[in-house]
Amino acid sequence: MRKSLLLLALCTLLSGGVAGPALAAPDQPPRDNFYWLGQINKASDIINTDEGLLTPEEGRRFARGIAKVLHDGNQPGAERPSNVIRFEPYLIRAAGPQITKIHAGRSSQDMLTTVGVMEQREHLLAMADALNRVQRDLIRLADAHQDTIIPNYTNGVAAQPNSLAHYLLAYAGAYGRDMQRVREYYKRLNRSPMGATVLNGTGWPLNRDRMAAYLGFDGLAYNTYDAGQVFPQEAP
Repeated sequence: MRKSLLLLALCTLLSGGVAGPALAAPDQPPRDNFYWLGQINKASDIINTDEGLLTPEEGRRFARGIAKVLHDGNQPGAERPSNVIRFEPYLIRAAGPQITKIHAGRSSQDMLTTVGVMEQREHLLAMADALNRVQRDLIRLADAHQDTIIPNYTNGVAAQPNSLAHYLLAYAGAYGRDMQRVREYYKRLNRSPMGATVLNGTGWPLNRDRMAAYLGFDGLAYNTYDAGQVFPQEAP
């Protein structure tokens, strides 16, 4: 009974101090497949224009078309196509069939693989934020309860006195190890598959490094077969 009351008290303390990840501002679009496909299209337009694959006039016209598709998709109740095949007709309606030139040297496969990696990255960052919040509040509670004495239990029987701070810091340490795992996974995950196309890359002179930087990646998934077929399936 005393152990149950102690756990109830501890849960009450923690529930008041641990908040979930901050919600996105209501005026911001959701960071879903549609959002990330838009980011890839914007980056492709800018980089391919700079690299000479598109003329400056085409780059400006295509940018306006991409902006219109994203603006329309962000309206309440609007459709937000989640794959390349359904997204492209919206681009064509907004800027004409010539906008398909931004598709040179890329495929729906490397685009959706990249979208999947970016969404995993978002979830991983949200997890890191939650772990930071929990660990911070455990440490704060431990600091406030250095002199709070609780019983340790073995086999359901009170065995010896303990400090509540000592107990809480044990879990803070465990969450710290979880955070190390998150950091290690982030380093492995945050590599760009863009430019790998389907299997063996492309002969188009794409600037994969610039694309990776524009999309927030730390580097490339260099082997194109790995990037499209193996890397996306890896477990953490």
